[in-house]
Amino acid sequence: MTTSCFLICQVMRVVSVEPVVWDDSEVNWQEFSGIVIGSCWDYHKRLDEFLDWVDLLEKRDILLLNPTGIIRWNSNKRYLLDLKGKGLSIVPTVFLQRNSGTNLKQLLKNCGWQQAVIKPTVAATAYQTWLTSFDNPESDQSRLEKMLAEFPEVMIQQFLKVIRTGGEGSFIFFGGRFSHAVVKKPKAADFRVQDDFGGKAFRQVPGQHLVNQAESILQAIDKVPLYARVDAIKIDRKLILMELELIEPVLFLGMDEEAPDRFAKAITQMFAALN
Repeated sequence: MTTSCFLICQVMRVVSVEPVVWDDSEVNWQEFSGIVIGSCWDYHKRLDEFLDWVDLLEKRDILLLNPTGIIRWNSNKRYLLDLKGKGLSIVPTVFLQRNSGTNLKQLLKNCGWQQAVIKPTVAATAYQTWLTSFDNPESDQSRLEKMLAEFPEVMIQQFLKVIRTGGEGSFIFFGGRFSHAVVKKPKAADFRVQDDFGGKAFRQVPGQHLVNQAESILQAIDKVPLYARVDAIKIDRKLILMELELIEPVLFLGMDEEAPDRFAKAITQMFAALN
């Protein structure tokens, strides 16, 4: 069994739950009233196959949460441009197409960035994510060219040093309502906050003004998702969006003893409303 597991819910008078894997050919998906994505942490390496599976569920009229439209939209980090177009603050980002022949040093100079983070637009868990700087763009040029040959699209974001001091906040929502929050911090001399790279998460009780800002980010999408994680950094009391995680986010349920019950209630309420 791979790590790409799902939480499958069958809604009758009670909710019964069965974990399965999304690419298991033995599963009869129509046996279930609906499907809640849990931890499909390999989807970004098999995106076409994963989206074909999403299409299959939609064609068979099987309820998927989060909804199929949200899943497709959120699978490519270009969605950040849509949110920016709605007036939200995002980390300054440049998107590069495959084999674009971009000169990294010139790009950094034009943008006025001393450091930048480079990664594919389809990625998870800091996959193929690395840090470059204006001090050594020549040595990083070949690495960028290899990425542009391998991936359909690559993104370059300004590196904001506050990630090393203040960390990245994660605001978790169930059914559109704020549940709890954590702050994730990288290990010394790193910039990646994931625990795969030595990062650590801590329970956080954010101020209401930050919760309100996170809610406004979530409200920028058309449908209320079952679950969402707003990842952002705080600069001068303002949230700058890093990512809006709607496919497979870690929800840090162990950081708040009431969070699992909130999530379960959100699942039952949404399935009841949609069935």
